[in-house]
Amino acid sequence: MTDRMDQIITAAVRQGFYARQTNTGTWVFSKGITTLVFHHTPRNSREWMWMINALRGAGLRFPPKAE
Repeated sequence: MTDRMDQIITAAVRQGFYARQTNTGTWVFSKGITTLVFHHTPRNSREWMWMINALRGAGLRFPPKAE
């Protein structure tokens, strides 16, 4: 799971987002006036999709899947 989170953080930082994890495990992503707070690292596929869709809604773009 950490590899997946590392990829999301890398993509976010490259696109101008500020990403950090608090001492309590909360993830904070912000860009401009938009801030997203996730109370823990996603644990299942539903939570991963919820996080990815929220980040996309905030403007994060993922590259097309390489074949």
